[in-house]
Amino acid sequence: MTPPSPERRPYRTARERVAARRGGVLPQRRRRGRRTLLALAALLLAALAAVVLAVGGWAGASLRAIEQADPRRAPEAGVSAPPRAAELPTSLREPFSVLLLGVDRRPNPDEGVRADTLILVYVHPAAGWAGMLSIPRDSVVQVPGLGLQKINTAYTYGFLNAEELYGPGTTPEESGGALAAEAVAGFLGLKVDYIAQIDFRGFQRVVDTLGGITVDIERPILDPSYPSDDFGYERVYIPAGLQVLDGATALRYARSRHSSSDFDRSRRQQQVLRAILAEVRARGLLSQAALLPELAADLQASVSTTLPLSDLETLRGLATLAQSLDPEGILTLSINPNDVRIVTEDGSDIYWEPADVAAQVARLTAGPEAASEWARVQVLNAAGVQGLAGRVSRRLAAQGFTLNDPSDAPAAAQTRLIDYSGRPETLRRLADTLGLDPGRVYPTPPADAPPAPFEADIVLIIGADYRPEWAGEGPP
Repeated sequence: MTPPSPERRPYRTARERVAARRGGVLPQRRRRGRRTLLALAALLLAALAAVVLAVGGWAGASLRAIEQADPRRAPEAGVSAPPRAAELPTSLREPFSVLLLGVDRRPNPDEGVRADTLILVYVHPAAGWAGMLSIPRDSVVQVPGLGLQKINTAYTYGFLNAEELYGPGTTPEESGGALAAEAVAGFLGLKVDYIAQIDFRGFQRVVDTLGGITVDIERPILDPSYPSDDFGYERVYIPAGLQVLDGATALRYARSRHSSSDFDRSRRQQQVLRAILAEVRARGLLSQAALLPELAADLQASVSTTLPLSDLETLRGLATLAQSLDPEGILTLSINPNDVRIVTEDGSDIYWEPADVAAQVARLTAGPEAASEWARVQVLNAAGVQGLAGRVSRRLAAQGFTLNDPSDAPAAAQTRLIDYSGRPETLRRLADTLGLDPGRVYPTPPADAPPAPFEADIVLIIGADYRPEWAGEGPP
């Protein structure tokens, strides 16, 4: 069946569109956390799924075209039929993760392809929350078959060596996503259940199909070396102020990095995502039926995922999940120097402290409530047991706390937990985790407390009365 041709919405100025929004259609926007451009892929897929279910029928082929195989899931021995994409865990009741990849793909395959942005999304459907952890593309990790390389090398290598890595019939896109997922899983120590890819030209088309997005640009963007499609450079200038951005300008605003840094770029990507979500929510998911043919075409040409979108029950579950998640309540984390220490830098290559990476992953899987307050914890060994502070630090880091390097302290008989910076939620979690007597927990430093260690918010002084389970050496 041929899809109907949608009518284009009449153009409106920024002033007109903002006036419409101030009429009570949109909730007030809050500034919190960092979102990346890649969250667009999952949210658009879920939004499209909801519209398909409302309108029905003809778009099923488009969604099946978006679904791709996952070569990481090898067929069982003796089974000749090709493997079917795995179902979502327990009908969307169990937590699952999706690796979102923003792919810079040139029209000519010989010109190269790379994953420009990576983010792991962790979804806990039963608890009704989701978290995102963005990974800088210059992070050095173990890439299967290559050793230590920048993490975005994994996608390129997989793309160029598909059948050699995963067997005959594997497409470059499937292989690139699979190898990137393996590298990310190894780096984070967390299983990657699904993969979703979107190329940047697809993002541009989606924004244009929506009629543009309204963005309040705080500072002008001046990038004299923005990469052009012909491998050259172009000068990009975007003035400050409230304006409606078309797809090309929104893409430049989200991707420009020479005018500032990768971390400022993350902030701008957050703005772009919020603007897209505001546009979709302002018009209502079901009212997007008029745009369904174009959105389906945009997604089919630009998005691929190992999520089983061809399954109707999965589509319904994703649609329900997408509508129940509050975009402003999504936990947003990143691997960045403020939260994760850099072991060393070699040119643009960044080597991150593994214990801090593990702590960020633990915060991701613990959810928004556990991550609502950030604090650095210092463990001091006053028990005289060699290596005890280090073992306790590693144990706490695996439980989602952010730890400074362990150190020693003068001998003490009793363990004390001291808050130097006013971090009550972290103090409570630490006390509960360790099972400390309330008399040994200090919301403010007592008179005989040692000076606070450098850049430490809470200090755990381990005395001779320590419990072996704190270091993972005894029963919980």
